[in-house]
Amino acid sequence: MKETINEELALKNSEHIPFIMGVMDRNIRIIEKELNVKITLRDEKLFISGEESNVKKAKELITDIEHLANKHYNFSAEELIYSVRNKKKGFLKNIPDTAIIVDTKGREIVPKTFGQRKYVEAVLKNHITFAIGPAGTGKTFLSVALAVKYLLSGEVNRIILTRPVIEAGEKLGFLPGDIQQKVDPYFRPIYDALYSFLGQEKTFKFLTNKTIEIAPLAYMRGRTLSDAFIILDEAQNTTFSQMKMFLTRLGEGSKMVITGDVTQSDLLPMQGEDGLKAAAKILKNIKGIAFVYLTEEDVVRHKLVQQIIEAYEKRENGKENK
Repeated sequence: MKETINEELALKNSEHIPFIMGVMDRNIRIIEKELNVKITLRDEKLFISGEESNVKKAKELITDIEHLANKHYNFSAEELIYSVRNKKKGFLKNIPDTAIIVDTKGREIVPKTFGQRKYVEAVLKNHITFAIGPAGTGKTFLSVALAVKYLLSGEVNRIILTRPVIEAGEKLGFLPGDIQQKVDPYFRPIYDALYSFLGQEKTFKFLTNKTIEIAPLAYMRGRTLSDAFIILDEAQNTTFSQMKMFLTRLGEGSKMVITGDVTQSDLLPMQGEDGLKAAAKILKNIKGIAFVYLTEEDVVRHKLVQQIIEAYEKRENGKENK
């Protein structure tokens, strides 16, 4: 049995105590539960008891929370839990420095995992970035946030959002309405993200004047896309030739982001090789192109989503409980 130790941590600013403790001591209760420690506040000092490694981790986290108090950043319970559970240091402390933009409700949009942080950094540093991972890892949401950031800062003149809307050949003619009405249901997650960052009125304005263009992948053929932030979503449903066509649309002053989940391709065998898988093999050593692989650890939806993904992976790998 490991030895229990007792240590104290003097808080630097008494005005920050409510922030550090959290509403109804929420923050302290999370740390106690996750690290199996006991934390008591007395005379502007926190007394922490538990196993040595856990006490050390608790002190680091509380110091990080003090740093956030100085920066007036209101972190979430989920961000604190992730930081407690992750073995890497400094996630919580560095959150304010990773903000992408502020949404219409005044909330800072930040990467919520180390994987997401790596993805955002890759987009900032490279001309083309592939984000490959399961549902719920924020691939599309963060891509649109970055696109809006680049547009509003003047680094690009337009945003182009595309995806293979009908997996088996993009045959839109059988659907009712004009082209926008045909493809709108397929782009609903992208519209939702745009509304969050720009509001419905500004989004509609940008769509009307073509500052933001949303179109099926087939409509990219023959174009050169310059001074634009270009997102290809659901790329696991591209064929080999479609992916090649899309990547060669890159023009001067543009960035490309390609998102997808290689385990969820809807391509039929007759359609040939998966364009996303092929690109990951062919382009992996080209400077200026980055590949970021997200995992179930980067899922930021409801906590059950991560468990659902893990359960399905066990089934697919033949390891489910009998």
